[in-house]
Amino acid sequence: MIQAAAGAVEDLDRLCEQMRTIQYHWGLRLENADGELGLEPETIRTIALHLLRRGVTTLELMTGLDLLNAVVADEDIELIREIALLQGDFGYAASKLLKTRSHPGQSLHWLAVRSSLPDQTTYTDALAALSAEDIESLLAVLDVADLVELLRMMSHRSHTPTWIKGSKQFTSALALAAKRPELFGPGPSGLTGIAQVRDDLLYGHSAFLDIEQGLRASIARDLLAALQAPEACALVSAALALDPHDSDAIWLHQYIERANDNEGDFPPGLAIRIAVPAPATRQPPRTHLVADGVPLVTSMFDLGVPDNPLRLLHRKQGLRALAEAHEVWLSEADCTEGCCGVLAAQIRRDEAMGQVLWEVRATRSRSEPARFAFNADEYDAEVARAEEDRSWEWPALRTARLLNQRLREEPSLLSRWDCRNGGAGSSNSDRSIMGLFLWHPEPPSRDRPWLQFEYQVEVLDSITIDSGAVADQVEEVVENLRSTDPKSVGRVCGGSQKHAEALGYPWPPSR
Repeated sequence: MIQAAAGAVEDLDRLCEQMRTIQYHWGLRLENADGELGLEPETIRTIALHLLRRGVTTLELMTGLDLLNAVVADEDIELIREIALLQGDFGYAASKLLKTRSHPGQSLHWLAVRSSLPDQTTYTDALAALSAEDIESLLAVLDVADLVELLRMMSHRSHTPTWIKGSKQFTSALALAAKRPELFGPGPSGLTGIAQVRDDLLYGHSAFLDIEQGLRASIARDLLAALQAPEACALVSAALALDPHDSDAIWLHQYIERANDNEGDFPPGLAIRIAVPAPATRQPPRTHLVADGVPLVTSMFDLGVPDNPLRLLHRKQGLRALAEAHEVWLSEADCTEGCCGVLAAQIRRDEAMGQVLWEVRATRSRSEPARFAFNADEYDAEVARAEEDRSWEWPALRTARLLNQRLREEPSLLSRWDCRNGGAGSSNSDRSIMGLFLWHPEPPSRDRPWLQFEYQVEVLDSITIDSGAVADQVEEVVENLRSTDPKSVGRVCGGSQKHAEALGYPWPPSR
C-alpha cells in the first residue's frame, strides 16, 4: 500500500483514505521502514511528511513517525513537537526522533513543561539520559525559574540524573528561588511546586546537589517560609472556600501545617519521614529513610522510590529490630521485584554493642552491601514514633485501615458470601473513594475459576479526620456485609471471560 503511494499527491491522499479504514494496532508499526519498503530515502520522506501533515488517524500519524525515523532532519523538529503534544504513543515515538536532532534537550524540555503526568515522564526520562554536552546546551538557555521547574519535574523519577549530582548551577538557582517564590509560578500550583521541590531537597535528587547540610536546611526553611507567608495561606484558604473537599487544596493546607522548620537539620543516625506526594502526581505515600542526613533509597537504588509506610512500617515486623535478623524491602523496582529487584535491608539487633545493624543491598546488583550501625535506643524510639504517626492519612485511607482490621477480626463477614479479603485501600489520586477488593471464591488459582470484585464507598476528603465519622463509616460497611452479598453491589475488576462464565457473571465487567 505504501509503495504504491510513491508518486503524485493524489496517490498520497488515496493512501490516507485507505489507512483511515484500518484500525490501528501496534503490530502494524514499521520497525525498519527504509529496509522493509525498499524505497529511496527521498520517497520515504515525502510519504512520511504527507502522513504527518494530512493524517487524522493514529495509524497515519504513527506510520508517518516510523517512516520519518530513517530520514528525519532538523527542519522537522517543529512538526514532530506538535505531534508529540498528542501525548501517549505519539509522544514516545516523537521523543525517539527528537533525541537524534540538534539540541535535543531544548525540544524535550519544551514538551515536558507542556505535558501532564504520566506523559511528562516520557520526556523527563529522555532528558535524564542526555549526554553531558546536550544537557549543557539546554541548561545554557534556561533561566532560574526553568531550572527549579526542571528539578520539580525530575523529582517524580526514581533515577537521579548524573547532571544533578554536584551541580553548582542548580544549587544557586534553588537558593535564589527560595528567596523569590514568585519564580515557582502563580496560584496554588506554584505553592505545590514549592512543596515538591522542598521535599526533593530533603529526601530526593536535589539532596545530592553541590550542597552542604547547613545550606540544605537553610534553603528548606526559606521554601517553608514562602509557603507559610500570609498571601500563600490566603490562596489555600480561598481554594478551600470554593471546595472544602478539594484534595489538592487540602494537601497543601496539611503540608504547610505539618512541615517542620528544622527538617533539613537531620540528626545523626536514622530519621524516618513519611511524605505524601501531591494528589495530582498520582503517587502513593513514601517512607523516607535518612541515614546521617543522606536519603538512603535515593542514594542506593535508582530503580524505585521509597516504599509505602503501610508496607514498610506496618507489615509483619516492619523496621523493628530483634536479635534474629529479618529482611525488609525498602524499595521495589518500578517494574516489579521479579524484573529488576528491590533494595533490601537485613536488620538485626546486637545487644552486646547496643546497636541495630543494617546490611543494605540491591538484589540485582553485584555491588557489595552497605552496612549501617545505629544506636539501639535512639533507633527504637524513632521507629516507634514513625509507627504511631498517622497524621499523613486521609479519611478514606483511615477508614480502609480500620475496615481491614475489622475484617481480620471477623473473617466470617466475607466467608459467608464465599469471598476472601483482597484488601481495602484508597488511592492518593482519588482520596474521596475507599475501595474494598474481594476475591471470589478465593485468590487466583489454576485449579478453579476466580474473579475479583471492587466494592466502593465514598468518604469525602477533609482537612481533619473525624474519628467518630470514620468509625460510623466502618460500622455501616460491616453491617452491609452482614446482610448483603458484596458481589451483588460491587463491580468485577479482575479475572477472565472464561472464569466469569463459569461463575455465572457477565463479561466484560461493567465500568
